[in-house]
Amino acid sequence: FSDYLVSTTDFVPTILDWCGITYPKYSLNGQQVELSGVSLLDVVVKKDTNARRPKNVFGSHILHEVTMYYPMRSARNDQYRLIHNLNWQGPFHVAEDAYGSPTWQQLLKDVENGQPTNWFKNLTDYYFRPEYELFDIKNDKEQMNNLAYNQQYATVFNELKKNLTDWESQTNDPWRGCNQTTFSC
Repeated sequence: FSDYLVSTTDFVPTILDWCGITYPKYSLNGQQVELSGVSLLDVVVKKDTNARRPKNVFGSHILHEVTMYYPMRSARNDQYRLIHNLNWQGPFHVAEDAYGSPTWQQLLKDVENGQPTNWFKNLTDYYFRPEYELFDIKNDKEQMNNLAYNQQYATVFNELKKNLTDWESQTNDPWRGCNQTTFSC
């Protein structure tokens, strides 16, 4: 067992490394294409349970269903997770399959009747998320305490935000550099 951070972006570098294949060099939209993941072969082969990832793991979310567009980007290290809600001024959508579920319907009924939901969030916090969310996942496993706007965590926030911005540039993210208020790029 290992706590090594893994991303789906690691699959291709790992398979190529396993097969001894070098990733081809090419450009897309005038920018050199690079793999943003890392090979996991050494971690798996050596079974080093103390190995730590040399850089962040990144994530991207665009939509759950085509009509439910809510782009998000995230950066994670051993202790912190930064989430950038790119469409933070709009509501986060509830997927149709979740909305029709008995659990979600009971939640809505409880809110309507003023009953406790026994859910970790209220509906307003679920639908309307701040632009940034920063969580200390070692000390707040449920990710309930957003530290993004806490000055004591400004250094952590700024470092992860810079890493996320650098990753967006490296991957030629179409949302990179866009003004989220006016939705202009």
